[in-house]
Amino acid sequence: MAQNILKQDLEKLYNVIADEAILAFLAFEREQGQCLYINTLGRELFELPDNTPEEHISMEALFSSEEHSQVRSFSSQLLKHEGLYQDILIQKPSGHKLIANIGIKQLSFDKHEIDLLMIQDITIQKKLQREITAKQIEIKAAYEELLRQNNQLKELDLAKNRFIALTTHELRTPLSAMVASAEVLKMGLYDTEEEKNEFVDIIYDQGLHLSTLVNDILDFAKIQAGKMDYYIQQGSPEKMVDDVVESLEAMAEADNIELTFENKATESDCYFDEVRLKQVVTNIVNNAIKYNKKGGWVKILMESNSAHIILHVQDSGKGISKEQQSKVFDEFETLGKVALHHQGTGLGMPISKRLIEGMGGSINLESEEGVGTRFWVEVPRTKVLDDEVYRERPDSIGDLAA
Repeated sequence: MAQNILKQDLEKLYNVIADEAILAFLAFEREQGQCLYINTLGRELFELPDNTPEEHISMEALFSSEEHSQVRSFSSQLLKHEGLYQDILIQKPSGHKLIANIGIKQLSFDKHEIDLLMIQDITIQKKLQREITAKQIEIKAAYEELLRQNNQLKELDLAKNRFIALTTHELRTPLSAMVASAEVLKMGLYDTEEEKNEFVDIIYDQGLHLSTLVNDILDFAKIQAGKMDYYIQQGSPEKMVDDVVESLEAMAEADNIELTFENKATESDCYFDEVRLKQVVTNIVNNAIKYNKKGGWVKILMESNSAHIILHVQDSGKGISKEQQSKVFDEFETLGKVALHHQGTGLGMPISKRLIEGMGGSINLESEEGVGTRFWVEVPRTKVLDDEVYRERPDSIGDLAA
């Protein structure tokens, strides 16, 4: 009895199964592309009202002409072959798009050729997948950056240990010379006034060298801690550069190096901390002389434009290789190679870069091996920093000793 009832209602059962399926079913007459059947999920998927006649739904309305690198657009080419196609871009009659997996089955029914589409909407899954992938990439990048920073911290820690050890040696050398010379003077172990003056000169020269080392270390520590104070005022750096030239003339003459300064600036007023800018210029000129060749030259030129005063320091020295130019201002590179520096910590250029940037300016270089090097410092002519740094220096001696 049950079998007879089932057979009688079989067509109704098939309709119920098709309408309640978890896939969208659409059947199209192949030649005309006219829709013959669409189930409930199909209407929901394509946002079609229940009373929309099937004949008003065309196959071409589902085609998308858009090109994408990650998904393939639904087209008439797909209908030529049966099979399952994944990640297909379909256009709704409203113009909106969705991404779907499509099963295509070619059927023959009552002398009609029919294309049956079985569609699973995966738009949300693809979106979630993209978001998950993006997060995974972001997490991976963050993890790699963390590893890089961790390795950098380890290298920096080792570099600082080497720096402390080597700097201790650098400090001990002039200190030992000073103590030995002072001991000779205290015990009167000299024969002439000339010998006495030589020991006094040794103490003085080594004291200056020791002072430079200590100042470099203190400045570097203050910069690293973000505690470097600036006292920036408006003025011309011309006299300051003259003072630097005068202070280094004896050093240049000792190596037969011609040291000149030319001012071509039409307007020389700018905003700078005189003590710190003098420190920067002195360091650059000092290096230009120190690493020059006998009978060479160092030229200092001051120019101006609407935004900056530019101080050029050019030399006829050995030059710096392309590989090393990017490392000149790198304190991490410097800390690891203290032993290679000529009488000092080698922190002069990294400190100079941080100082000039602290004044709102910049420092750059260009160099050619065997020809020479040019550094240039740009000092702003307008206020570019917070107002609190534009102030008078209360006590320059106290600041230097701090």
